[in-house]
Amino acid sequence: MIVFKVSFSQAWGRWRDFTFVTCRSASEAITKALEEINVPEKMNDKVIITVSVEGQVGKKKKRGK
Repeated sequence: MIVFKVSFSQAWGRWRDFTFVTCRSASEAITKALEEINVPEKMNDKVIITVSVEGQVGKKKKRGK
């Protein structure tokens, strides 16, 4: 599982918000984040969505010597 930071911001406004989600893909991260964040609903408003990988959760890799 991968930890994603999903950020939302208005293209022409000041509203911004972000959340951290754990899932398998970036598209799944956007879907989960949309359920958590209340995006303002305005006519003809553009929202910028940014997804970045912050880390990984799960199995640790063994280091060879």
